[in-house]
Amino acid sequence: MRTLVRFRVADTAYALPVEAVTEVRSAADVTSLPAPRAGVAGLVARADGALTVLSVLGNSGGHVVVVDEGTLTFGLLVDEVTEVVRIDEARIGPPPQGQAGGAVAGVIHEEGELVLVLDPSALRGALTA
Repeated sequence: MRTLVRFRVADTAYALPVEAVTEVRSAADVTSLPAPRAGVAGLVARADGALTVLSVLGNSGGHVVVVDEGTLTFGLLVDEVTEVVRIDEARIGPPPQGQAGGAVAGVIHEEGELVLVLDPSALRGALTA
């Protein structure tokens, strides 16, 4: 079994492994950067400094999912967090062909909808590339 945090951006459903998600915050406090790299929405203040927020899934959203990817923590701009679910790993299909960067690690087909399971380390590439 695998536990995933599910969320939406526009009309697409996504999920991240729960162990990679440390918190969900409001996007109201995102501060824009004057000349951001593509896919960077801005920054949010944290007790230990500033957290970079990525907009690689969409340019607007009401929430920031905070992702801890080993040595790097970053935010991901999303519209809404919908649920935390446990799912049998056998239900997660392989990553789709034809994607650049490998951000989608697998696909779940559920009730007529595709849920794209994201790879936190691939998302991190938007900051370190």
